[in-house]
Amino acid sequence: MNTPAGVGDVCPPRRYTHSRLQLFRFSAVSWNSHRIHYDAGFAASEGFSDVVVQSTLHGETLTRYALEWAGADACLASVSWRNVTTAVAGEPLTWTATVRTVAPCGSGVRVTLDVSVLRDDGAPCVTGHVDLTCRAAPTSPSAEPRRRR
Repeated sequence: MNTPAGVGDVCPPRRYTHSRLQLFRFSAVSWNSHRIHYDAGFAASEGFSDVVVQSTLHGETLTRYALEWAGADACLASVSWRNVTTAVAGEPLTWTATVRTVAPCGSGVRVTLDVSVLRDDGAPCVTGHVDLTCRAAPTSPSAEPRRRR
């Protein structure tokens, strides 16, 4: 991370998949008992190729990767997203983000990211915005995630 982030900067994309086990566990901790999220047979009977990624897990992923990009001084101000289509366990997904705004805020800055989750064919699965406040301006680009202590 070398230079302050500016409007139009593209954050490094993050590729990932969600496993069936991860979806089962997320259903448990989020009290989501809908069987399409943990029972592959039931999901198939509903027309899905595998268990379905929870909308709230998409929100968690949008937020986590945005915070990792912004660094240790960042705090989440708000997040909003729209699920455009479903994603299923094992499906390759890519988190992408572009800096929409950077504005002074207290002793730091407020950064708004346009975020999305793309399917392997490039079609959007999720679109949204993440607003962060930072004591110092985040820098871009960076492929290195924030390290937890």
